Amino acid sequence: MLHEMNAKITMELIFHAGNAKSAAMEGIKKAEDGDVEAGLALIQKARTELHEAHQIQTDLITKEIQGEQLEKTILLIHAQDHFMAATLTIDLGERMIQMYNKVLDNSGK
Repeated sequence: MLHEMNAKITMELIFHAGNAKSAAMEGIKKAEDGDVEAGLALIQKARTELHEAHQIQTDLITKEIQGEQLEKTILLIHAQDHFMAATLTIDLGERMIQMYNKVLDNSGK
């Protein structure tokens, strides 16, 4: 039962982190296509999803600090990879959208 519960929680982390990364990538594309406002809105959506993933991660860390033994599985490591990829994509995506905005402003569009 413990393994099934950990797998479910881990999959929720992957789900939210994946949604965050996808929204950030979509936001970058919107800005590239000239719609900076939509791009920034998608970055905000990505941050909301990442917040959900971060809450799950924080809950797992808190349980471990409180002495609950958590099984370290490949699935959990995979979830952490998704979380970090989403974090980086959002941070860099926001910078890219700012750069697209400057380019668009300077080109007179």
